[in-house]
Amino acid sequence: MKAAIYARFSSDKQSDRSIEDQTALCRALCEREGLTIAGSYEDRAISGASTVNRMGWQRLMRDAQSRKFSVVVAEALDRISRDQEDLAGIHKRLSFAGIKIMTVQDGVAGEIHIGVKGLLGALYLKDLAQKTHRGQAGVVRDGRHNGGRSYGYRPALGRPGVLEIDQVEAEIVRRVFRSYLAGNTPRDIAVALNQERIAGPRGRHWNASTIAGSRVRRNGVLQNELYNGIIVWNRQRFIKDPDTGKRVSRPNPRDQWMTADAEQLRIVDKKTWDCVQARLGDRAGTPHKARPVHLLSGLLKCGKCGSGYVGGGSDKRGVRLVCSRHRETGLCDNSKSVPREWVEERVLKGIEAHLADPELVAEYVREYHRIARELNSKAGAQLRAIDKKLGNVTGEISRLVDAIASGAVAARAVGGRIAALEAEQDRLEQERTTIGLDPVEFHPNAADAYSAKIRSLKRTLSDAGEESRQAAFGGIREIVEKVVIHPGSRYQPPEIEIFGQLAVILKLSEAAATQESQGAMVAGARNHRYRHSLQVAI
Repeated sequence: MKAAIYARFSSDKQSDRSIEDQTALCRALCEREGLTIAGSYEDRAISGASTVNRMGWQRLMRDAQSRKFSVVVAEALDRISRDQEDLAGIHKRLSFAGIKIMTVQDGVAGEIHIGVKGLLGALYLKDLAQKTHRGQAGVVRDGRHNGGRSYGYRPALGRPGVLEIDQVEAEIVRRVFRSYLAGNTPRDIAVALNQERIAGPRGRHWNASTIAGSRVRRNGVLQNELYNGIIVWNRQRFIKDPDTGKRVSRPNPRDQWMTADAEQLRIVDKKTWDCVQARLGDRAGTPHKARPVHLLSGLLKCGKCGSGYVGGGSDKRGVRLVCSRHRETGLCDNSKSVPREWVEERVLKGIEAHLADPELVAEYVREYHRIARELNSKAGAQLRAIDKKLGNVTGEISRLVDAIASGAVAARAVGGRIAALEAEQDRLEQERTTIGLDPVEFHPNAADAYSAKIRSLKRTLSDAGEESRQAAFGGIREIVEKVVIHPGSRYQPPEIEIFGQLAVILKLSEAAATQESQGAMVAGARNHRYRHSLQVAI
């Protein structure tokens, strides 16, 4: 029977030797059980709370689907996962593929092992989180800072959690507060700092949001309590998204915030601080709306820097739009504003006249297929070359293992060579996963369905009512990827480019193929390895 070895450690503070130690234990187990090692997989300094971001484990599961081995061997089940749902799902999928899980600690893992160990792993993570939280609270009670780097301070060497004031940056902080009280907006302040090439908190440019922050989360330069000599902690918590494995921040209620006096860290005097907070309170705006407020909200982009277009004043023609980067930071020289109503009118006419043009869509489909065939041909050649190398490496590993088994050579004599070959095998297999063939083929009726969808959008826009309005907004976002506004020359109107999304054609193609219960397979738009868009200038 062939076995796959999996090893993992959680933190970058742990030794890399942990992987080698786990692998050595697993190899010894395989030798005792008479298992042939088909491959070794590892993840270094990655938590066991999720499998989404573990590339080594993802590769193991892909190889499991190809039946490259019959047993997965690990030091313990918590090396595979500490999450109950993940561990149960892994066991279910491997069992379906006829693959067993075996650990040095418990032997062959059955349903009871999976259930008990999954529960213990989840309790361990919860207990660890509580202990970490308790330790961080203790740091705050001691008057130390346990957050990330804060602009205006630097860590004291050899004293964990202790900050020192950086006088150069502190003077910039005081300047921001003075400028705001003098009547300048956060945008004005950001533009002035960028023009003087003063680096922002992350070493990049300043934005208005960097200055003002959020009134809910109480962040930003003007709301950082540390400048007022107060450490504030536990304003937010982080939880992992079960689908992506990424940490997502969530605000905590105010009664859970923890504060501690740190007068030695004060940068702004109390009078200035109080005046700024009073002005911020007077200017607090309404909560952000989740739905798009206007027809093209979020779709309009500057042709010079790629930033979005936002409202920047109004005149007799209504609200005028301007490049957000020019407005917020002054780093884009596109100062030309355009009426929103004029842009919306031009874009709607352009969608109807160009994106729905059957000849344009048909030509695009032909070009898409040509590029797909070209890329698939190159990918196929790359896969064949990698498979040939993999075959040679795997064959040499097998010959050396057979030689050891027959006593022709000593394991110690060829151990280094086998390790090098296994590393090369892993590299080639990883390289192979980055190459994929794109099986997308458009259904013959997709272009007609696409044109019909645009005509339907026009009818929806002519209807009154909030429901029709929101439906139209959604339809626009299905059809249009972005609208790029080029400022043009001084006395000429701006030029507009519409980028139509390929995704809607693919969706319609897939629906048509499903309805007929036969036809070409259609992959989702997210699987594409190259850009697809219908581009027209109006």
